[in-house]
Amino acid sequence: MSTHTLDRLKRLSRILYGFSVALIAALAVAGAVLTAMTIADVGVLTRAFPDVVRDPATVSMTARIVSLALGWIAIGLMIHAIRCLMRMFSLTGQGRILTQEAATWMRRAGITLFVLAIYSTVSRTLTILFLSMGNPPGERQLAIGVESTQLFSIFLAGVFLLVAHALVLGSEIEQENKSFV
Repeated sequence: MSTHTLDRLKRLSRILYGFSVALIAALAVAGAVLTAMTIADVGVLTRAFPDVVRDPATVSMTARIVSLALGWIAIGLMIHAIRCLMRMFSLTGQGRILTQEAATWMRRAGITLFVLAIYSTVSRTLTILFLSMGNPPGERQLAIGVESTQLFSIFLAGVFLLVAHALVLGSEIEQENKSFV
C-alpha cells in the first residue's frame, strides 16, 4: 500500500471518528427530546402514527413508556454499533488497518447493525400493537409488514457482516503467516 493511500485512509478514519462522536451526541439529544415530548404531549404519537392513534386519550402511559423503551433500544443498538466503528476508526487512524483487533470491532458493528435491521421491523409491529391497545374493540391493530427499505437494510447489514468476517479471517491468516516467518 502506498504511503499516499495509507495517509488518506488514516485521514478518513479520523474524520469518520469525529463524525461518529457527533452522531452519538445527536442520537442521544434527539432521543431525549422525543422522550420529553412524548411524555408531555401524547399528540406526538398521534402525529407519528396517524393510522393507529386517532384519539390521544386512548394511549395509556404504559403504552407511551413501552413505545419509548422500544425506541431507546433502537437508539442503544445504533450507539453501540457506532462505538464499535469508532474503535475500528481509531485503530485505522493509527495505521493498524488489517489487524485482528480492527477486524473484530468491525465484526461487532456488523452483528449489531444486522440485529438493528431485524429489530426495526419487529419494533414497529410491537409499537403499533401497544399504541392501539387503548382503541375500542375492532379498532385495535396488529400490523406486520416489511418494507423494501427494511429488506435493503438487512441486506446491507449482512454484506457488512460478511466483509467483517472476511477481514477477521484475513487477519487470522496474516497472524498465522507471521508466526511461520
